[in-house]
Amino acid sequence: MKKIEMLNKELVNNEMEVEELDNVMVENGYYSILDDGVIEDIKKDKKVVYTDVKSGECEVVVNFEIVIDNGEDEVIDAFVMKVISVEKF
Repeated sequence: MKKIEMLNKELVNNEMEVEELDNVMVENGYYSILDDGVIEDIKKDKKVVYTDVKSGECEVVVNFEIVIDNGEDEVIDAFVMKVISVEKF
């Protein structure tokens, strides 16, 4: 639970690209989602679930809103999000 509280303090109300969020989550012991081909679903759902490396369990949900979307000529993950909350899955 302390990990979620810490992530809330670090992430909530911050604007960042999905790669920046992923880097923070990987540094805190979660698997990266960048190689999974799930960016389109993440953008549609406006949330991403992270799996803990040690337990192998889906543990954290990061909810966000899209502040700046990618342009038609940009890659799909070229968007800026504002993190709304980090919750236990």
